Amino acid sequence: MKRNVRYLAILSFFLVVVLIGLFKIVDFDTGWHMKAGEYIYSSRSIPKVDMFSYIAQGNKWVDSHWLFQLLLYLSYSLGGVSGSIILRILVGCLTFGLLFMAAYRKEYYPVPLIICLSTLFMSFQRFLLRPEIFTFLFLALFVYCMENFSKHPRLSLVMIPVGQALWANMHGLHVLGIVFISLYLLGDLLQALLSRYIPGFPAPAGPRLQGRGGPLWPPTQGKLGQATVEAKAGEWKQKVLLFGLTCLALLINGNGFDGIAYPYKIFSELKAKPTIFSMVAELVSPFAIKHAPFPDPSLIYKIFIPVTVLALICQLKRVRLAHLLPYGAFLYLSVMAIRNVPLFAIVATPMTILNIYGILDFLRERKFFAAKWPVSTPVPVAVSMAVGFLLTALCLGTCVSIANNGLYHRLNYLRTFGFGVSDTFPHEAVEYLKSRNLPGNIFNSSDIGGYLLWQMYPPKQVALDGRWEVYGDFLDNIPRLNDPKYFAELTTKYHIEAIILYKRSWETALMYPWLQISPDWQFAKDTATAIVYEKVD
Repeated sequence: MKRNVRYLAILSFFLVVVLIGLFKIVDFDTGWHMKAGEYIYSSRSIPKVDMFSYIAQGNKWVDSHWLFQLLLYLSYSLGGVSGSIILRILVGCLTFGLLFMAAYRKEYYPVPLIICLSTLFMSFQRFLLRPEIFTFLFLALFVYCMENFSKHPRLSLVMIPVGQALWANMHGLHVLGIVFISLYLLGDLLQALLSRYIPGFPAPAGPRLQGRGGPLWPPTQGKLGQATVEAKAGEWKQKVLLFGLTCLALLINGNGFDGIAYPYKIFSELKAKPTIFSMVAELVSPFAIKHAPFPDPSLIYKIFIPVTVLALICQLKRVRLAHLLPYGAFLYLSVMAIRNVPLFAIVATPMTILNIYGILDFLRERKFFAAKWPVSTPVPVAVSMAVGFLLTALCLGTCVSIANNGLYHRLNYLRTFGFGVSDTFPHEAVEYLKSRNLPGNIFNSSDIGGYLLWQMYPPKQVALDGRWEVYGDFLDNIPRLNDPKYFAELTTKYHIEAIILYKRSWETALMYPWLQISPDWQFAKDTATAIVYEKVD
């Protein structure tokens, strides 16, 4: 019965993972990723220059997401919109399956469930049909493999380099794989050195070197000590090999050196154009979000950090630098932008789980609970079943809230549970433009550019879309859209005959005041999500 309750709680958690990934396509960038995947499939080649935008046409385009785009298009070809949504659900389940198993102990199964549930709610805001969902998956894979390296070194020597090669062709943040591995191995190396020369400093942990009573490093004298030294030396040779193979895997990408340098290019552009990118919601610091309702990801994040720090402090005598260094680096990234919060949550999850295990073991060893519950005995059946039923009820209640859209309404998210495409897309306005069949170009606000490509390319190109890196210096001129004279120059240069603006966009706030009184543009269509203007002949 106790085992059945444990399985029920675990299954209910993964039901939450499935349902939280089951919502209609709401991200506009999905459209240009879909079109890029279609181009890659039909041409059997990776695009090198832009062909989607008449403003950026011919500009260099490093498509570091090409493999994700191909998978997205194939899933769409096989199952339509539902096939693409199923792809997102599968990636989410694999990600949290790896996180859950990275530090699983059945006697303390509620701990990984609660921590993983917290990680899920810090991350689900970013569960979009974007290539970053594979960054979450590969980062979770790296975390799992490194946490279990001593038990399964050969598995890690295969899975991490292969994962890094796939990652390098799916998302520009693939460099985070090298960052994580480097910090993890550096932490273990520093810990081995410090434990030798600083009395009382905790030794490196690992299944081969740590027993129930504590670490076996520095090794004891005699045959056991010699065997331990040899085992540790062999493990370090494998870790050096792993690092080398992972670095070489970066070279296996469809864009060569440009694909490796892509993250640095994006970072430099973020620094060079702070005014433009400060308008992007995902680049705002989570600490800049005030009065968020529960369970908003930024609020869970602010609760999660002190929990992880407290667990770390309580286990300071067993601190592991291989956890601490990645924790600090990814915490810094998460403070910079809300889109990085899931990355921090994934890295911090196994560390936090293991530290809580250590606290619980300490309390049991000190007979904090009861003399009848020593560390050698399992958790009492009544306690385990009660906690299991509570977790199951919590997960099932969350499932209901997701399925009836109550969670999304509470958080003011533009999401709808189920399959299909969200009503927030400008369907009606786009159908109107299709019916007009205007010979010239259409100017659009940047956020809906991806959807326009999905629905109208070819024959129509867009003005702007979510691929900021291809537009270069034009981004600096976006604030000038509030000047009708500047836009008149664009109209002449690019033969613009219609304008479609998403009502929530920055460009609409800049252009709508003068469009209402302009003699050169006439109002053509007003829908719930967008407005359309046509050029006066």
